[in-house]
Amino acid sequence: MKGFNGTWEKFEDYVLDFANERQREGSRVAIVTLVHVEGSSPRALGAQMAVCETGEWTGYLSGGCIERAVVAEALDAIELGENRLVRYGRGSKYLDIQLPCGSAIELMFDVTASPLELETIDSRLRDRSAAIMRVPFVRGTGTEARTFKRTYLPRIRLIVAGVGPAAIQLCKFARLSGYEVILYSPDQPTCGELLRTEPAMQVVPLTTPNRTPSINVDCYTAVALLFHDHEWETQLLHLFLASEAFYIGAMGSRRTHERRCERLVRLGTNPMQLDRISAPAGLFSGGKSASVIAGSVLAEIMHVQQLAQCHADATTTGSHAESGPIRHVLCGT
Repeated sequence: MKGFNGTWEKFEDYVLDFANERQREGSRVAIVTLVHVEGSSPRALGAQMAVCETGEWTGYLSGGCIERAVVAEALDAIELGENRLVRYGRGSKYLDIQLPCGSAIELMFDVTASPLELETIDSRLRDRSAAIMRVPFVRGTGTEARTFKRTYLPRIRLIVAGVGPAAIQLCKFARLSGYEVILYSPDQPTCGELLRTEPAMQVVPLTTPNRTPSINVDCYTAVALLFHDHEWETQLLHLFLASEAFYIGAMGSRRTHERRCERLVRLGTNPMQLDRISAPAGLFSGGKSASVIAGSVLAEIMHVQQLAQCHADATTTGSHAESGPIRHVLCGT
């Protein structure tokens, strides 16, 4: 993800936007994909790095053991203009690079990915649709080409609706964690403070409790409501509960949540939908500081994502760990 100051995050899960920008500028780029694991690996199959001929790079393929070696290998592949499959760890020609527990990984260095292919994938993701890259490679001494299918899902979007320090901190934490973040708030100081420190953040002012703006919520969206004045949340929750959001959390005590549910039922919300609300929001309770509350909410969102991913891994055959859309598990599609 590109920061508001024009720099790219190094340790990103999604690297094609960086590769797209560098190709548009006329630079050559290698896309490095983890296509095989023997033993354990800190990264899932399909993890990627993008390396520019200038030596710039983003993404990561280990816990920090091999990234510099990968950059060097990618620069050599770019210079020679040839794809290659390289093994690291057990059985590798690079005896000085050892992986934990004696494991091994194989990486495909692709220097022939076309700008059109990468732009098509990036465009689909910007439109909130999944996309696929087919990475060709040859293993061992054979000549039969194989294809690794790398599935990309849209970046997780977090909608934060609320007021005050916890809402601001949650936006910041989520942005640092690679989420696409949008703040909805009726409070000008809250909006202003976030924009002061995160000028690229999308902020939407709320005007009245009974009038909700048009909000795009899909099954790759989490929603967190952090209001102390709970009259602001009723219409919003009614809208979110009718959406495909995979997580809906709301701040407040259990008694507050009981009154919240009563208001929603009077508004016409289906009572069967009320169990979708996580309240009090957060993986752990009792936090009294904005950072602790924000960390708890973000941890719960990540926990829900991880549960969905584990379920997808257990029920999907022949696909890598990042290929199971959240909606298959949480949206019932």
